[in-house]
Amino acid sequence: MPEIKTYAVDNLTWSDASLWQQFADCHHAQPDALAVVEGDGRCWTRAELHRLALAISQTLQEKGVKAHDRVLLEGRKNAQTVAAALAISSVGAVVCPISPDLGRAERQILEERLGHVALIGAAAENAEPLRETQNLHLSTRPRPEPSTGDEAERAVALIGFTSGTTGVPKGVMHASAAMNYAARACGQIAGLAAGDAIVSMTPWGSAPGFTFSLHFALSQGYPLIIIDHWEPLQALTMMDQYACRWGMCVPTHLVAMLECVRSGAWTKRSPLKALAVGGSNMSPELIADAERLLGIMALRMFGMSECMGHASTRPDDSLERRQHTDGRPFPGTEDEAFDNEMKMLPRGERGQAGVRGPSLFLGYFKGLGGEATQLTPDGFYLSGDEIIRGQDGYLKVVGRLKDQIIRGGYNIDPAEVEAALLRHPAIAKAAVVAVPHPRLGEQACAICCFRSSHPPLELTDLIAHVESIGLSKKKWPEHLVVIEDMMYTSTGKIDKKVLRKKALEMLGLGS
Repeated sequence: MPEIKTYAVDNLTWSDASLWQQFADCHHAQPDALAVVEGDGRCWTRAELHRLALAISQTLQEKGVKAHDRVLLEGRKNAQTVAAALAISSVGAVVCPISPDLGRAERQILEERLGHVALIGAAAENAEPLRETQNLHLSTRPRPEPSTGDEAERAVALIGFTSGTTGVPKGVMHASAAMNYAARACGQIAGLAAGDAIVSMTPWGSAPGFTFSLHFALSQGYPLIIIDHWEPLQALTMMDQYACRWGMCVPTHLVAMLECVRSGAWTKRSPLKALAVGGSNMSPELIADAERLLGIMALRMFGMSECMGHASTRPDDSLERRQHTDGRPFPGTEDEAFDNEMKMLPRGERGQAGVRGPSLFLGYFKGLGGEATQLTPDGFYLSGDEIIRGQDGYLKVVGRLKDQIIRGGYNIDPAEVEAALLRHPAIAKAAVVAVPHPRLGEQACAICCFRSSHPPLELTDLIAHVESIGLSKKKWPEHLVVIEDMMYTSTGKIDKKVLRKKALEMLGLGS
């Protein structure tokens, strides 16, 4: 077994130990400690989780799963999924979490390109019940042709998937050290102590969702309190019952919890030391209300699948800073603004966000965004977000260069939805733009020109069409605007700024 490397910057320390190695150490130190509480209240000790993980690990090895193999894991939020993730790590394989409701088209792309040897999830064709579990099944695939494998692929412990600009998911590769760094930095910011419980509100089918819940808790010995099907009153109740001290959510979660207070359904103060909030825009009022009504210190956090959680406000920041900035970089991380020629801009100027630091990904998996990485010559990853980095070191996200819609923290790629819409014979031209929504932040609006040879379509027709070709439900358009012809820029491109303004007018949503 390779020697574990340790790292340190400022007062933060972390290592490249695997998830399994760290959990096994916690188990050895205190096997009877609480490890997981499921959404239905079922409690699991470290010893129980350890036994189940070893049983799954034995099955994986019997089926031929080896170190560096890729294993798809459906991110169902329960202790058995946690044990499966531990088992994958224990054999040195790569965990590849996916959403249980991943669209058929995206799943097919992964089936063709990822080269995984196994899938752990719900019952499916050719899947066998996984030993000593209730609802997990295992299906295996023929081993792909051996590849030379570069250094990044040999170091990878996690591959998460995020929407790509061509409709092909990007496979974001991370090493254990990057996940350990990001999780420990968040724990340091929140001032977590040994035994503090953390709450999992977000789905596990992404790199950040997996890292900031399952990996965060199990690698450091924090009890993991799982909120499965989102219900704000249940979330508040479980956080109070188990004295949760940290969690991560998107703004829609926080809005829903505050509504419980306003309606009188919840009257207690939250035990959270800090709540990291990211994924879409937040109003200053939301952050102030979280502290005033619930006692929650909501911390804006700037991150992405490619560089998970690399800047955040702090609990000791003033309310104004927490309302109007996205914080300061984590220790050892650099965030700067760059111009179109990849030159770093002076502080105070607006430009594309570039980030460099210990949580930066290893790259995209070959065939799943592998040629899309955009790095500056000195190694800053260009995120597509627009930021202003102030002289005081705080940064503010002020826009997105990427043409993405963020619906309740979920990224929707308009190009993928447009391509799906254009497969309908009645649609001659299509554009998808973001329109505001008070709870979700943004929704997708389809702007379509119909062919005269076909009867016009309603929104329900569009939804039936994209569902039939396997587009994930989260990406379905929620508004339809019909126009005679598109608007174009002087260079001949569809002018989405003008189209969005027209759509807002036609939908009566203002500007």
